[in-house]
Amino acid sequence: MKEILNKLFAHNKLNQQEAKQVLLDISDGAYNEAQVAVFMGVFMMRSVSVEELTGFRSALMELCLAVDLEGVQSIDLCGTGGDGKNTFNISTTTSFVVAGARYKVSKSSRRLRP
Repeated sequence: MKEILNKLFAHNKLNQQEAKQVLLDISDGAYNEAQVAVFMGVFMMRSVSVEELTGFRSALMELCLAVDLEGVQSIDLCGTGGDGKNTFNISTTTSFVVAGARYKVSKSSRRLRP
């Protein structure tokens, strides 16, 4: 983490592999809470690059757990992932309402990009 933080403190961007690895390491518990907090703080103080986002996406896809819904009848509510305007997510709110009515809900937010 020290190398990653030094790179960010120097106003450098992470490459795709570095971004992927740091997220995998965070999810694996390789860093303590203070290290993760410092990483998040310094990382969020500047704009995110496409290369970093691609690395994070790759890590998240690797960390995904397949859910077997074979034989489960549910309502699929999928949104676009939000509008980026700090408003509430309509499809997420809809999921809560439908689940509150005792229906099984499958909820995902996924943009149709590779």
